[in-house]
Amino acid sequence: MMNAGIPNTLRQMNATLVVNIIRQHGPLSRAQVAKISGITKATISDIISGLIQEGTIYEGGVSEQTGQGRKGILLNFDPFARLGVGIDLGGTKITYSIFNLDAEILYEKREATWKTSDRDTFIEQLINGVASFIRESGVDRSRVSVIGLATPGIIDISSGVVLEGSPNLPDWGNLALADALTRSLNIPVVLENDIRAALVGEMWCGKCRDISSAALIGIGTGLGSALLIDGKIIRGANNAAGEIGYMIFGREQLFQDWRNKGCFESYCSGSGLSERAMTLLRQPMTLEQIIQNVEQSDPLACALIDEMADYLAMGIINLAAIANLQKVILTGGVTHAANYFLPRVQAILDRQLSTNMHVTVELSELREKAPLHGIAILALSTLYPSIEFIPETQL
Repeated sequence: MMNAGIPNTLRQMNATLVVNIIRQHGPLSRAQVAKISGITKATISDIISGLIQEGTIYEGGVSEQTGQGRKGILLNFDPFARLGVGIDLGGTKITYSIFNLDAEILYEKREATWKTSDRDTFIEQLINGVASFIRESGVDRSRVSVIGLATPGIIDISSGVVLEGSPNLPDWGNLALADALTRSLNIPVVLENDIRAALVGEMWCGKCRDISSAALIGIGTGLGSALLIDGKIIRGANNAAGEIGYMIFGREQLFQDWRNKGCFESYCSGSGLSERAMTLLRQPMTLEQIIQNVEQSDPLACALIDEMADYLAMGIINLAAIANLQKVILTGGVTHAANYFLPRVQAILDRQLSTNMHVTVELSELREKAPLHGIAILALSTLYPSIEFIPETQL
């Protein structure tokens, strides 16, 4: 392996530099890598030996001869040396994917989330579902080196624990989920909140590429957000940063109990809209029905969406005032009515925010694929920190 006399942090920095030079510019000879990196040839040889042993770099081909020098054996990055499984776990559906070391999604499958109120039974079904998916994908299980799981709830990524969960999943809190899956599947597991994973996906291949400050707001059954500020994903003291559903907008709202369903979420989410419709109509109405009625210019449905849009604009104004965001990305089921409400939201922001606080609001193009892309990046960055996916960003 590498020279034990070199400080470990320096070795890690050199290895990171080398593997990314080969990944981005390869195939290259050892001499070419040394020239580009400025690292001595002896140190390069030590680093390459370790990377070849790890399997991320392999030798193949020879360089063209220049002058009297010998042809050099070329070094190549192998994105298929190891694979990973990505999972987007929701209350109604679960999506699996296979990704490689370049975070490319190679294969995916979606199925309905299991209906059980018993947590142990649910976790057992999840374990069996992952094992079955790997077999169905046709990949060699020995090549699967990491599993990334995106789930609703307040997540501690460092410990892999669901601190506080989703009401749509059974007893989904105070749960060492990553450890439970790792023990059963014998594969390391990286756990993250689904909206936060989706933001990383947008940073990787969506609307937040080359953006240093942004928010992703998910408006689905519930309401949540993830924050990127000055190139850093913000998690907060107890990993609850972005729980904007608890925002309050008026003094009179202080005298209501919003702990089970936040004030903002009550006005700006699929479930909130359904409850508002029930209050006004005295009959149930699904989000899909509300959106369909909006498309037919139904006055009540349009009034509900107008109210939701106004609260959404207020929430974005608050975020922009705190974080000076460049961009806000919207995703989730409620955005299917965005053609109706988004111009209203942007007009309010343009009217209320100063030039230096101005923020644009856009719809995600990745939509349901964003968490899969993001959890792949997070899983690979945890297991292979030497591979740089989003430089100058702290995930």
